[in-house]
Amino acid sequence: MKQFKSTIKYAAVILAATSLAFSSCKKFTQEPYDNRAPLTTAREFAQVLVNGYPVRHDLFTDILTDDYDFHAGLAQASNISSYLPMYLWKDDYPDNIGTGPARAYSEYYAKIYVANVALEGIDNASGTAEEKAAIKGEAKLIRAYCHFMLVNIFGAQYDAATAGSSLGIPLVTAVARGNINTYTRNTVKEVYDQVEADATDGLALLQQAGNAVSTNPYHFSVAAANAFLSRVKLYKGDWTSTVKYADAVIAEKGRSVRVLSDDIPYKTSSGIPFFANRFMDPASHPNILMLAYNSTLGPLVPTGFSICGFFPSDSIMALYKTNDLRKQVFTSVGTVIDQRVIAIKYATQPNSPNNTPIKTPYFNMEEVLLNRAEALLRNNGSVSDALTDLETLRSKRYSPYAKLNVNIAATALLDTVLLERRKEFVNEGLRWFDVKRLKIKVLHRLARNEAPAATLDAADLRKAIQIPRLEQERNMPIAGQLNPR
Repeated sequence: MKQFKSTIKYAAVILAATSLAFSSCKKFTQEPYDNRAPLTTAREFAQVLVNGYPVRHDLFTDILTDDYDFHAGLAQASNISSYLPMYLWKDDYPDNIGTGPARAYSEYYAKIYVANVALEGIDNASGTAEEKAAIKGEAKLIRAYCHFMLVNIFGAQYDAATAGSSLGIPLVTAVARGNINTYTRNTVKEVYDQVEADATDGLALLQQAGNAVSTNPYHFSVAAANAFLSRVKLYKGDWTSTVKYADAVIAEKGRSVRVLSDDIPYKTSSGIPFFANRFMDPASHPNILMLAYNSTLGPLVPTGFSICGFFPSDSIMALYKTNDLRKQVFTSVGTVIDQRVIAIKYATQPNSPNNTPIKTPYFNMEEVLLNRAEALLRNNGSVSDALTDLETLRSKRYSPYAKLNVNIAATALLDTVLLERRKEFVNEGLRWFDVKRLKIKVLHRLARNEAPAATLDAADLRKAIQIPRLEQERNMPIAGQLNPR
């Protein structure tokens, strides 16, 4: 089993590479080879899916947004050439670095492969109907999540008027068995249709599975599936369904958000490493689905340290007023002259040198509430209802806290919801997708007070990141389906 898990962990580096790795075995899921133990029980498939959750290599997208500035004085020269092209939205980004578009592409397709292995084999495994439903539901949700992240990184933003013709990403819903497999890009609509089908099927299967569903916060649950669907529907612009799935999460979990005032004292009493390690601890915080993986830097290389030159922008820091507790989730780095800040949400800070497990959220209640409030307001819903969601968050983010005027106009409240969303999720990988769907213009400078070195317009085609070079070379059909520029 250990050998098989290792095989599927590193297989499918890119779509074409997946097929080459197994070109000599047409029935590798049915016939063991290379001393690999076959999967025969539900428990074994459950163990395989532990390895199916993707590392959040999408976090590199933070440096593409208005949340981050570049500051060369605090960057290691060797890192500038690796990450600066991405910051300037260039297509010739490196593909051999620790994190970035190429790593995200290979990571998500590798985990889709794992999910497909589970989906193709679980029906023939031994185990109860509930155990099989839990495994199948989890695998479908993993596959849906990976396709969803891929299409939102490398595809155009969903627009009902153009989704049927816009380039998405290849859908992979079966384990490759051919000698050399090539893939073409599906449309954005086709990808979303598959994502929604997998996610809703996965949710229904978890509901059928009952007590067989894992209670571990690092595995998909019914609440996590509903939280995922609330995001999918928000990005799609289906406001009614966004509220529906958010309501399902709230019905199960209640409106429970992080209490920052409980966390902040640890920053001084126990030190930044302890504070950062605790910040994403699911045992003491109401996160809905978490990821834990070991890495000294990992996908946080560009933003988690003072080595690549990317730091929370002056524009985002100016939004935190003195009574905003989230201002305390940053610490100063650099010198008096070169002073910047970094977010200390993760246990990967300059003064935390140990190889500490990095915990990152996939979904949390803060996002669910903000999804719901935004969807209500865009759908001419109740202002008071949206205020309930927003004030649940604001009451735990400001000290002193003052409620918003109950007579606030819907347009003004929507602006406030979007502002709180931006401030809440710095360095959590959500801002780039808001930049895309909200058509936000971004200016990037190479130093403070300089003219912009690059501008990303509201409808800029570069918001669909170009397919990685290695995939273009090995998958010839995609070489003819590149994102327009």
